[in-house]
Amino acid sequence: MNYSNKLVITALLAVVVTFIITGPAFAGSYSGTINSLSPDKADYPNPGETITISCTGTYTNGPSTKPLEGSQIVYEITDLSGTVISTTTHTLGSLNQGSSFSDTWVTTNTNFPTEGTYTITATWYEDSNHVPGHLITTRSTSFTSIPAPWLIVAIAGVMMALAGFAHRKKWWLTYYLVGSVAVVASIMSFFIITGYDTYVMGIEAQSMSYVASLLGMPSQFLTPNAFLFPDPTGWSIFAIGLECSSIIEISVFVALLLFYPSYSWKTKLKYASIGAVATYLANIIRILSIVTIVAVFGKTSVYLAHAVIGKLIFFVLIIILYWYLLTKPTMSKVRENIKSGKF
Repeated sequence: MNYSNKLVITALLAVVVTFIITGPAFAGSYSGTINSLSPDKADYPNPGETITISCTGTYTNGPSTKPLEGSQIVYEITDLSGTVISTTTHTLGSLNQGSSFSDTWVTTNTNFPTEGTYTITATWYEDSNHVPGHLITTRSTSFTSIPAPWLIVAIAGVMMALAGFAHRKKWWLTYYLVGSVAVVASIMSFFIITGYDTYVMGIEAQSMSYVASLLGMPSQFLTPNAFLFPDPTGWSIFAIGLECSSIIEISVFVALLLFYPSYSWKTKLKYASIGAVATYLANIIRILSIVTIVAVFGKTSVYLAHAVIGKLIFFVLIIILYWYLLTKPTMSKVRENIKSGKF
């Protein structure tokens, strides 16, 4: 074997040895999963509104059980055409095999058009080299940017006018129903336009985190309206959106009570306060039930906990509330009218 052949063989052996020694730096060195990726709400009506994107994942295995150091998550928000309209990169801490991470990205929708569907993608790389060979895994989800609720405001105005007309004509049932719808639309529009909906969601998330911690379940509030809690495989994030905030339910109860004909204004205000607090607490119980189920049975139980058990618990509590503050007093009033000969 001549000298040049020996030199080539030696070089090839050096490359092979280097590959074996530095294997973690090459493709396929690390494996993991992104368990969840979600914005704090399903839609964002207001330009400049804060968006919190939560991401959790688990590092499953790597070379020689080495910790995963300096891995990075690249977040991108793209529109329907695939154009990137917002992006950021977060570096994660040291992860041992089997350990999980929780990360959040807070951004705003100032770059979003008035209306449209957008995709959030989280891409996890094993280091700062963002090429396919260093990719661990990726996950995507979507949300919508919708117009501010001026249509709802217009509907509220029309309904108010119809309620006034029905009152003059003494069409009391129409007045009650149309007026209640107008009040609900007005309250919802006020919260969304002013941004107080996010404020209420944040208070509810902080309350939930505090209650869960008091009950022995370590929980951490995540700005602006989410909280972190443990589950059997790591951590889960519960983001409170408008539909989970009890704002809608409180608006409906207040509206029905304000147009209730048998109460004085003093009684209406008293019962409205009691009903708002009771509805808020009922929602806390609903969320706590969901969190408890997920904490015990894992992420696979989210649908059952949220869509079935949580809603059933909340429905029963709201029915009890309506019974004591509206239905029962109405039945008593009807009995009194019958006894007095008014019917």
